[in-house]
Amino acid sequence: MKNFALLFAFILLLMSCSQNKTAFIDVGIIMKEYEGLKALDKEIKDEQDKLRKEIESLIEPYQVKVDAYYINIGKMSAANKTATEQALQQEQKAIEAQQEKFIQQFEKLRLDGLEIINKEIAEFVEGYAKSKGLNMVFATAGTETVIYGDDKLDITQEVLTELNRLFEEER
Repeated sequence: MKNFALLFAFILLLMSCSQNKTAFIDVGIIMKEYEGLKALDKEIKDEQDKLRKEIESLIEPYQVKVDAYYINIGKMSAANKTATEQALQQEQKAIEAQQEKFIQQFEKLRLDGLEIINKEIAEFVEGYAKSKGLNMVFATAGTETVIYGDDKLDITQEVLTELNRLFEEER
């Protein structure tokens, strides 16, 4: 019986020593300072500028036609006026359709990029947590998810530094 009591006490001691280890990451800081996200933002801005220039290249000739229409409206016959208006409306609809297509391309680029970044971060944090013996990592933006966290549990800067180092290596 004495051996059983010692064994039971030893098991309790082991169980109390095997606490779950947790940490948290401030997602706001990661999203603000991760170089991979900054590169994505630059890529998106460059694509947005490119698409804007393409739309402007469609709008400028259209605007010239509209201006010419208003200059010559008084000299046009009713049939010519109607035909010109219809042609301008069709061209305007084509430009609007192209704008919508560009917006969809831009949005897809943005969402696909964010999905890749989020996956990279999640996979990295999982590996990082395992390597540090962490059982759980909480994500927070300020104090919205974690009401209190001891600063010793905040691994944001460690994760950010390593993510940025890996990003630079991949470039």
